[in-house]
Amino acid sequence: MTTNLELFATTALIAILSAVVATILGYPIGNWLAGAGRKTRQLVTAFLLVPFLLPAFLIGITLLPLQPNAINSFSGILWIVGAHVLMNAGFMARVVSANQIPADQLEAASLDGASGFRKRFAIELPQQLGGMLSASLLVALYSATSYGLVLTLGQGIDTLETEIATAALRDLDLGFALTLALLQTALTLCFFYLARSIGAKPAPLFGEQETASTGSKLGGVLGVILLAAIVIVLAGVFVRAITLGPGLIENFGNLAGRGSREILNLSVAEAALNSLRNLIVASLIALPVAWYAAGRKRTSYLVLLPIGISPVVFGLVFLVLSGYLPSALSGTWLLVPIVQSLFLIPLSYQVLRPARQSVSMEIKDAAVLDGAFGWHMFSKVEGPLVRKPLSVATAFVALGSLGEFGAASFLAYGSQATLPLVMFRLISRPGPENLGMAMAAASLFILVALVIVWVISLEARTRRREP
Repeated sequence: MTTNLELFATTALIAILSAVVATILGYPIGNWLAGAGRKTRQLVTAFLLVPFLLPAFLIGITLLPLQPNAINSFSGILWIVGAHVLMNAGFMARVVSANQIPADQLEAASLDGASGFRKRFAIELPQQLGGMLSASLLVALYSATSYGLVLTLGQGIDTLETEIATAALRDLDLGFALTLALLQTALTLCFFYLARSIGAKPAPLFGEQETASTGSKLGGVLGVILLAAIVIVLAGVFVRAITLGPGLIENFGNLAGRGSREILNLSVAEAALNSLRNLIVASLIALPVAWYAAGRKRTSYLVLLPIGISPVVFGLVFLVLSGYLPSALSGTWLLVPIVQSLFLIPLSYQVLRPARQSVSMEIKDAAVLDGAFGWHMFSKVEGPLVRKPLSVATAFVALGSLGEFGAASFLAYGSQATLPLVMFRLISRPGPENLGMAMAAASLFILVALVIVWVISLEARTRRREP
């Protein structure tokens, strides 16, 4: 039997390895993107960010056919880490690309005789490091809480999340589950302490600035390899949607049904409507809170804390507390979007924080003197100035809610099941018809994510405002 310490160590190892490898790959790829043409950067960015926005369990589904039938613990961890890197390396590259050093600094260094290597590691990297560390923290926290991915690819690998779900849902041992939840929270606090100690700070994700970067040849090679891997893995979903079961048209038509032998409590289409309803409520909660927190003078790591607490833990806690909540809330579908909003706030905060802090105080002070407060300040002054980051945060929150799996597995049941839950149930049951339906639904999810990322990546170069 796996001990608590082993579960803690396994979860920490997976999270740290995932963040380190994603950062090592993302840095040269990001420098390559910065030196690429605008259209090339937009196209590549769209594909690189799609895995980051897809549900972790969906990435697990796409990789599952490539995995050998029998793997040991070591190879199982490598598969999980590899999936995390596939999801997050593009995000890290985007952070690096959006935080290049202004052209005048690099030109001054060139005039002083600095070599390309010296400029990269003595001038650029120290200024980019804070944003990279913050993004690495985000990757580590996500990797420590990717319940659906471990469930699909782990093949016997136990982490704190999977054991929490097993203890609560299978063994009905809430005491042990809460003990593991405390360990998982302790791991999160350790990551935050480490990140704060080494100077992590949120950095812009979109909004290029003028730079003299010449790119990176190594980054170009790694970027092409990463792009090829993403295209191959995602294309496999579309191929299986076409070839499995009765075929593409029938698979999409079957989404209005309940699967082979009526294994679902509701149709896939009805589950998608449940997810859309949850998305709207979660966004209405998460975005205003993140906007307010992002406008504060000091960076608040407390705002980021929920992102490292597993959705499974949130689901467990709310499940335990449901008997003490008002009857109008307890046992209703509202619990799911409320819980989702808790860990969507940090994601939108990461995007909105640098954007709101970049708005000149002179502009805001002048608006206040003209009588702009509250909604008028947002709609007439700050909102238009940070329109792009705001749209990015909205897109991230929407896709994050739509694909959330962990908390919904505790709180959404029967006719309130969400799209990820019914997709997981379809792939968990034998039969090509069920798997074909799941691949058809996954194909739609991928297309939606790709379109959204493509739209939000269509930004012009902007010059960073000097303090």
